[in-house]
Amino acid sequence: MNITPTEAADALRDIDTAAQRSREFKSYRIAAPYFFIWGAIWILGYGATGLSPRYGVVWLPLILAGIALNAYIGWRNRRQDAGGLRQGNMWWASFVAFALFICATYAILPPHDVNQMNAFPALVTAMAYGLAGIWGNRPRLIWLGLVIAAATMGGFFFLAPWFAFWMAAVGGGGLILTGFWMRTA
Repeated sequence: MNITPTEAADALRDIDTAAQRSREFKSYRIAAPYFFIWGAIWILGYGATGLSPRYGVVWLPLILAGIALNAYIGWRNRRQDAGGLRQGNMWWASFVAFALFICATYAILPPHDVNQMNAFPALVTAMAYGLAGIWGNRPRLIWLGLVIAAATMGGFFFLAPWFAFWMAAVGGGGLILTGFWMRTA
């Protein structure tokens, strides 16, 4: 049985496509625990803020706990190759850049009310997921970014009195559901 050059090229292309899909699904499964962590943080943080804006102080310890848990999971799952380490460092540097951007924006353009304060990080998060999905060819992250942005905007404009609770349920719950969605990839 002889294989023609066209059949061989098709087989190699199929193998490459399968390998790419395998890497994509593996990255989704690796990401799932992070969605569980940040979904819980959103539920607790936005829920506390919804009870009283003064409870917004819970965000700092929640974020620090999330960072510590992320670091632990990253350490536990670290890859032995330099590429995996480099990529992990890039994600951390990106996280720090987004955090500094949010802080700097609050410093020069302070929000006028608590809903603005609550909406901005959610919209930045939506953009980050969208960009990660676009640059990493991860369509599930693009969809997540779009859903977070739409839910944030809808809640901000149509559910203002209950916006923090909306973000706790839809934002936090959505991240947890995304964790399950990613884990089953």
